[in-house]
Amino acid sequence: AQRAAAITAQGDDYRPAGELVDARSLVNAIVGLMATGGSTNHALHIPAMAAAAGLDVTLEDFADLSHVTPLMARIYPNGGADVNHFHAAGGMGFLVRELINSGLIHADASAVMGTLAGYSQEPFLKGGELAWRPAPEVSGDSDVLRPASDPFSTDGGLRLMDGPLGRGVCKVSAVKQSSRIVEAPALVFDTQEALREAFDAGRLDMDFVAVVRFQGPAANGMPEL
Repeated sequence: AQRAAAITAQGDDYRPAGELVDARSLVNAIVGLMATGGSTNHALHIPAMAAAAGLDVTLEDFADLSHVTPLMARIYPNGGADVNHFHAAGGMGFLVRELINSGLIHADASAVMGTLAGYSQEPFLKGGELAWRPAPEVSGDSDVLRPASDPFSTDGGLRLMDGPLGRGVCKVSAVKQSSRIVEAPALVFDTQEALREAFDAGRLDMDFVAVVRFQGPAANGMPEL
C-alpha cells in the first residue's frame, strides 16, 4: 500500500502508466508470458495496452518471441502445480533473473519497484518489515520451474494459427506433443450454446474439431468456451 501511494502524483516517486509502458516493457511482458506458458487472454490485453501507449503489437510479435523463449514453468493448466508451488520453487525472482541472464528481457525497463532488474530478488519479512534478498540460485522443484538452460521446451507456450478458418493463437504449452496434430471431422456451431447442447445430448463422443463461429472480441461480451 505504501508503494502504491508513493508512485501516484501525490507520492514522492511518481510513475504514470504512460512512462512505464514502452516497447521494452511490452517485450518483457510477452517473453514472461511465453516462459510461463501463460494465458491466451494476453494476446488481447497486451496489444490493447500497447495501442493505448501509441505502439503496435501484433500476433506475429507473439509468434516471433515464442520461437526464441524457453518454456520454464509448468503451472496449471499446463501442469499440475499452482502458483504457490511456483513461488516455493523460486517464483518470479528466479524466473526474472534467468531471463535477464539469458538476454531475453530488458533489465532496465521501468517498473513499479524501480527497474525490472529489481524483480530478480524475492521479498520477505525481516523483523516485521519488508526486505529483499537474492532469488534462489537453484530451482526448488524442477518439475515446476527450471532454468533457461534446461527448460521444459526450447520455445514458448503460444503458437500463431492462420488459415482458411480464421486466425488466432493456441496455447500449446497445455497440449501434449502427441496431441498437437489432430485429423478429425470439423463440427461447426454458430453459438457456444449450440455446442453445449450437442455435448449434453451425447453427440460429441468421438474425435472432432469444434468450429464455433461468431466468437472472440468482436462478439457481444467476448464469449469464451
